[in-house]
Amino acid sequence: DYAYIGGSGTWAGNFPFDVELEGVELLEDNLVFHTPYGQTVPLKLIKLHKDITVDNKDRLVLSVGFHGWHAPDEPAGGPEQIFWTFMEAGVKNIVVEGSGGSINPLLDPGDLIIPTDFIDLKKVAPKVLVNNKIVRMLHPTCSNLRKHLEEEAYKEGFSRIFNRGVYACSHGPRFESAAEIRMLQNAYADIVGLTLVPEIYYARLIGACFAGIYIISNYAEGINFEWQGESIFDLYKDCAPKIGRIMLRTLARIGDKDCKCAEYVTEVDSKVKEKWEK
Repeated sequence: DYAYIGGSGTWAGNFPFDVELEGVELLEDNLVFHTPYGQTVPLKLIKLHKDITVDNKDRLVLSVGFHGWHAPDEPAGGPEQIFWTFMEAGVKNIVVEGSGGSINPLLDPGDLIIPTDFIDLKKVAPKVLVNNKIVRMLHPTCSNLRKHLEEEAYKEGFSRIFNRGVYACSHGPRFESAAEIRMLQNAYADIVGLTLVPEIYYARLIGACFAGIYIISNYAEGINFEWQGESIFDLYKDCAPKIGRIMLRTLARIGDKDCKCAEYVTEVDSKVKEKWEK
C-alpha cells in the first residue's frame, strides 16, 4: 500500500541507513521490475515494524531513488516504469521529496514547501498507463498526507515550512532564465523544479494518494542576484537524514483518511470506451 519516491532531498545520503530510525528494516535493496515501458532502476523494499506504525501492523514500503531516473539527466521512461510497478503492487499512498528554486521571495534556501497545486511547463504528453479513466487535477495532492508531512517536518527542527504553494514543473536540465521566472511569478508560482510532473498525474491515475515536500535549494534566476550556488551541495548533505526520517515517519502514521482524492477519477464505462475507440 505504501511507496516513497526519493529525490535530491536525500540524494546526498545513504537512505535508509543514515536516518537512524528504530523500527525500519531494509528487506531488499536491488529489486528490478520489467514493465511495458522498460526495466526499472533498482528499488528497495523496506519494512516498517508494527511498533512504529499507527495501526500496530507491519508495513512494506517500495522505495526508489531519484525519481526512478536512470541517470540524473535522463528522466525518459523512469516515471512510467515506476508507476506501472506501483500500480501492479497495489500502492495507494505515495510520498515524494525533492528540491527546487524559490520564485516566491518569501522562500529562502533551507525552507520547506508542501505544494498544493502545480503548473506543467514540460509540454510532453504523459504515457497512458491505463486507458479507462478520466482524471481531474483539482486538489492534486492529498490533504491528509500533506498534514502528516508538515507535522513530521516540524519534529525534525525545520522552522520555516510553507504548507501550501504552486510548483512550476520545468523541463530542464538547465536552470530557467530570469525572463522565464518573471513569467512564472506572474502565474503565481512559488517554486520551480523538474520532477513533480508526471508523478502527480500518474499517482492519481493509478488511484493513489500523493503528496510531496521540497527543500528550497536555491533562488530561481533573477530572484536574488547575490546568490551564487556554492552552498547547494552542503545543504543537500545536511538535510538528507532529516528528510528521510520525515518520509518514513509519515508513511508509518497514515491511518484512516478523509481526503477526496478518489473523487477526482472517473472510470469510463466499457460501452462508452468501445464507442470512443471506433
